[in-house]
Amino acid sequence: MFEGLKKKFSGFIDALSKKEEKGRRDSAGGKLPDAGAAAAEGRVPPIYASSHEDRGQAGGGSRELMEERSDRVERRGAGETSKHGTERDEGAHDTVPEGQKSRDSGAASRGESSSGTAGRLHASRDRAAAGTEPHLHDQKATLGTRLKGMVFKEVRVSQDDINPFLEQLKLALLQSDVNYEVAEKIADKLRADLTGRPISAKDLSGGITAIIRESVLSVLQSGSSINLIEMARSRRATSGEPFKILFLGPNGAGKTTTMAKIARMFMDNGMTCVLSASDTFRAAAIEQTVYHAGKLGVHVIKGVYGADPASVAFDAIAYAKAHGIDAVLIDSAGRQETNRSLMEEIKKMARIAKPDVKLFVGESIAGNALLGQVKEFNQAVRLDGIILTKLDTDAKGGNTLSILSETEVPVLFFTTGEGYHDITAYSPGLIINSLVPDN
Repeated sequence: MFEGLKKKFSGFIDALSKKEEKGRRDSAGGKLPDAGAAAAEGRVPPIYASSHEDRGQAGGGSRELMEERSDRVERRGAGETSKHGTERDEGAHDTVPEGQKSRDSGAASRGESSSGTAGRLHASRDRAAAGTEPHLHDQKATLGTRLKGMVFKEVRVSQDDINPFLEQLKLALLQSDVNYEVAEKIADKLRADLTGRPISAKDLSGGITAIIRESVLSVLQSGSSINLIEMARSRRATSGEPFKILFLGPNGAGKTTTMAKIARMFMDNGMTCVLSASDTFRAAAIEQTVYHAGKLGVHVIKGVYGADPASVAFDAIAYAKAHGIDAVLIDSAGRQETNRSLMEEIKKMARIAKPDVKLFVGESIAGNALLGQVKEFNQAVRLDGIILTKLDTDAKGGNTLSILSETEVPVLFFTTGEGYHDITAYSPGLIINSLVPDN
C-alpha cells in the first residue's frame, strides 16, 4: 500500500514540476532578446567571440567600446539617424552569423531557448556592476523535486532541476574568458552526468553545486606539470650540459620580463644562468634584456638587430658550456600564430638550439584568442608548458580551463606584477574559487 501511495505521490510531483518548468520557459521567452539580433547589433560582449578575429570585431574586450555600442544601439532604437544617413527599421531582420546558427541549433537540441544565454548574459553584466550577481548557490531545483526532498532522503535530479545551475555556470565561465565551445562542452557533460543522479535531500542546491565544482576542478587538475628547477639539476648532474629554455609567444605578452623572473627563480635556488637576447627584431628588445641582466647580475649574450636569432641562441649555449653555467634562457621575438614565415623561424630556432623546454608566454587577459595561439604554437614546436601573465589585472584565469580542456599543455606559472618575484606557481584552487566559489 505504501509503495502505491509513493508512486502516486511521485507522479503528482512530476506533473507539477513539468507545469512549473513550462511556466518558467514561457515567462522567459517573452522577455529575453534574440541572440542573433543582439550579435548583429554589436550588443553581445566580446567573450562570445570564438576566435581572434571575432573578438576584434566584437570590440577587442574594451568595456568602454561595449558601453559606447550599447548607447548607440539605444539611440538608434529611439529613431536616431546613423552615420550612413539611414534610420534603423524596427521591422528589419538581422542576419544571424553562421557560428551563432550552430550554437542556436545546439541549444534547441537540448530543449533550451537560443536567446536564453545571450539575454541572461546582458542581465548578468548589469547585476555584476550593481554587485547583485547571483551565484550557483542561489539557484534552486524545481518545486516538485524540492517537495520530494521533504519525503525522501535522496532524490534523483532531472534536466529541469539542473538547467538553471548550468545556465548560471555558463555565464560565469563566459564572463571569465572561457571559450564558448568549451563552456558548452562542460555544461553538456555535466547535464549528462547529473541527470538522474541521486542527491541528498538535505541540501539540493549545495549538492548540485558541489558536483559542478568537482567536475570543473577535475579539468583544472588534468595534465602533468613539470618542475624546471629539478629538471635543470637533473640535466646538469647526468650530462653536465646546461639546461635550455626557449620562451615564445605573441607580441606584448611579456616574454622578456618573464624570462628575467625565471632567471631570478633559478638564482634563488642556487643555480647560475645566462640570458640570450635572441629577439633581434623588436625595437629596444636587446636593451631590455641587457637591462634585466644588469639588475639580476647575470651575463647576457647579444647580437645586432636583424641578426639571425638562432645564431645568438647558439652562441649563448656555447658560452654556457664553456663557463659551466647551469641554464640558458633564450628570448625570442613576439609573433602572431597566423604569420607562417615567423612560425617557420621559431621552428628553426628550436631545431638549432634544441631547448629542453619550450615555454609559451601569453596574456591571461587575451580571452578566447589565447586558446588559438596555444594550439598553433603547440602544433609548430610542441610546447612543454605555459606561463600566463598579467593575472593582477581583471582576469579570472578562465582561459586556463579552455587550454586544459582542449590541449595537453600544462600551465606552470602566473605572473602578477613587474617585480622579479611577482610569479606564482599554477594553482587549480585559485582558479576554481574564481569560477565556481564554494560559498
